[in-house]
Amino acid sequence: MIKNYFELEKAAQRLQPVRMVVVSAEDEQVLKGVKLALDKGIICEPILVGNGQQIEKILVNLKEDSKNYRIENMSNHFEAAQKAIKLIKDGQARILAKGKIKTDDFLKAILNKENGIKKSPLLSNLTLFEMSSYHKFIGITDIAIIPFPGLKEKIEIIKNTYPLWQALGISQPKVAVLAAVEVVNPVMQATVDAACLAKMSNRNQIEHFIIDGPLSYDTAMDPESAGGKGISNSLVAGDPDMLLVPNLETGNILGKSLKINSYAKSAAIVFGADVPVMINSRSDSAERRYYSTLLARIILENKTKTKE
Repeated sequence: MIKNYFELEKAAQRLQPVRMVVVSAEDEQVLKGVKLALDKGIICEPILVGNGQQIEKILVNLKEDSKNYRIENMSNHFEAAQKAIKLIKDGQARILAKGKIKTDDFLKAILNKENGIKKSPLLSNLTLFEMSSYHKFIGITDIAIIPFPGLKEKIEIIKNTYPLWQALGISQPKVAVLAAVEVVNPVMQATVDAACLAKMSNRNQIEHFIIDGPLSYDTAMDPESAGGKGISNSLVAGDPDMLLVPNLETGNILGKSLKINSYAKSAAIVFGADVPVMINSRSDSAERRYYSTLLARIILENKTKTKE
């Protein structure tokens, strides 16, 4: 079981490097992240799509030889996204990464009915955090794509993440379905959905996962808090692998608070496409982008083995 980014890096470095394509790569932190992944042997021959002149200028500032990269010059973000998707569909790259492009425009290219690469019923995001205050990785979903998921969407969000847990060596990931309270309240839909998901898990309607809820954040993450509130027989409380949040705003605020105030390391991935998709915030550091590359690489390896 891989529990932190040090272990994840070692696992990814044991694999053969693969080619990644970056949409709108004309950004210093984006290219620093690509450089890190290239130097560490995670990727090879990266394809940088976007403003070619700006990309080459940044590479010079980073003292990088542009010959180590394939640059595809595009006049705008929309064209850059379309070009990158085509390269993925043609088999010229196996990981897709978001650069300076806005998330909405990036996702539109993936979701395009004629030329996109959507595979599952729903695209969803998970951000994986490493915190000194927690004993293993904790994933939070969805914090970037689905604003107000209903029960049907929450089921797909959970299912989408399974390739990640397989890649990390977790056969039965534990999911805490978050709400403000630990009891079912008919006027609080998050608690009703949580109870439904827990019951569906108990009856094996959602395979591979152990799901409990509703759980507040403290009862989910702290066994003492759970015990103090009388939740003593839960397999999830105090030991979740993933937190399913009731809506995007909750997850986005929680995730950013962990990054800024808990100094958590993180990586962001989109599930539901033909290939692993990296969806870092435009404000993310090169290090966070590198961590996302590590995550994408081991997920890709697991998907390849599953197909075989």
